[in-house]
Amino acid sequence: MKKMLLLALALFILQINAYANPNEYAEIHHIRNTNNDAGVINQLVGSLSDQLTKNKNFVNLEDSAIAITSFVCLDNLKATSRLSNILSENLIHEMQVRGYKVIDFKTMDKITVDVRGDFLFSRDITKLRTELNIDYALTGTYVKYRSGTVVNARIIDLKTHVVLSSAQVLIPTRVVKHISSVDTVMPYSDENKILLSK
Repeated sequence: MKKMLLLALALFILQINAYANPNEYAEIHHIRNTNNDAGVINQLVGSLSDQLTKNKNFVNLEDSAIAITSFVCLDNLKATSRLSNILSENLIHEMQVRGYKVIDFKTMDKITVDVRGDFLFSRDITKLRTELNIDYALTGTYVKYRSGTVVNARIIDLKTHVVLSSAQVLIPTRVVKHISSVDTVMPYSDENKILLSK
């Protein structure tokens, strides 16, 4: 009788612990049903980040610099989209809060100030550092299906090209359509700018 009670108590404690720490036991991330597209993207990127962290094949996060690049279309490895840039931007946050040493290579050495605002980011390679000590790259591909867009992410060792971790999520078609239908901001082209440096 005592053995049965001890066994029942042990099972009860394990069950309570599983509910208290669901991420330690859950293999699949269930996305909460929501009509908020940004919320769905945040949950899916969080799932990608959790998978990448769990599946990683390296130990030292703090000393290994990682760059996060735009995700590309599987059918054309030079094509990106608004969705791919949103994924990479969200991953900068999600990976940094998980302890990764994230390098933002789109940061200029100088702040540019003009009538529209103050800017530190650029995609103009003449304004960016030419050398950065980056160990790993987090990148990936996406492919569209009727039911949604499958995103495949991976962390790659830039010296050996070995895939150190991988992850995958499906973004529902409804969310992808809503993201693609939002107007994007056109860059300001006035050349009269003030440059601030350190």
